[in-house]
Amino acid sequence: MKLLLENWREFLKEEQGPLLGVSVDFRQGYGLEIALINLTYVKNQLQDSQNIDEFIKKISSKEIREEAVVGYIETIYIPLLAKGTGLPHVGGQCSDTYAVVRAMGPGMGEKLYNALLGFASANHIYISSDRETVSPGAEKRWSKIDQQTDDEVPAGSEPYKGQFDDYRNPTTEPKDDDCKIHGIVHLDKGYQDDKQVDFFKELEYNMNTFFENEIEPLFDEPGFFGQLFGNTPQNKAEKIKTKLINFGRRKFIDWEIAGMPWNK
Repeated sequence: MKLLLENWREFLKEEQGPLLGVSVDFRQGYGLEIALINLTYVKNQLQDSQNIDEFIKKISSKEIREEAVVGYIETIYIPLLAKGTGLPHVGGQCSDTYAVVRAMGPGMGEKLYNALLGFASANHIYISSDRETVSPGAEKRWSKIDQQTDDEVPAGSEPYKGQFDDYRNPTTEPKDDDCKIHGIVHLDKGYQDDKQVDFFKELEYNMNTFFENEIEPLFDEPGFFGQLFGNTPQNKAEKIKTKLINFGRRKFIDWEIAGMPWNK
């Protein structure tokens, strides 16, 4: 009976899936990066650490990066590109949206993009697709996004037409909606989704409390986290965030070099 109960608990854990957290680097007017983290995996890998040196070695390893980072997405603020040599690549301001330029999250695309859209809504910004190329998998994801939210730019009423205006052959008077278009409606808009704000906040809460509630109790060494991350909570949080965002960026580059497929 005891073995049966233990197996049942393990089954329930697998059904619920891993505990996920999110790390965000947002530079308003420049860009946004989000890394989706499998916190359950991180805990399982680190619980055997006996001291600071072993902890640092594990958290810096490629193995942790490969398995812990289950999604990564990067955007760039289009008006920033439109100011300089990037103008031919974007065509215009594209309604002041942030374009997805890098994304990777096999099996996690829906969660990754929902986290992005929830963050966008909470911070009053809009997200659009890459203005040059979009993979088939990404095109399907944007189609689903178009169906799940009506919070879009540009507006669907005058003087706009509900999608970006072709900068080569504009049909609306305003210039802020001018953009390099794909000719596919759901790829030629900007989105946010207020229904995903709670999901994003849940991921953020998981990340913020994870090290304090799950990892720190595993270590008896006095001042362990103070020595590793600094003495203030802000310092600790910033260093964790930076490390995990770097993991995501490096994992994307590894996949790119290896020629592996990903869903934007």
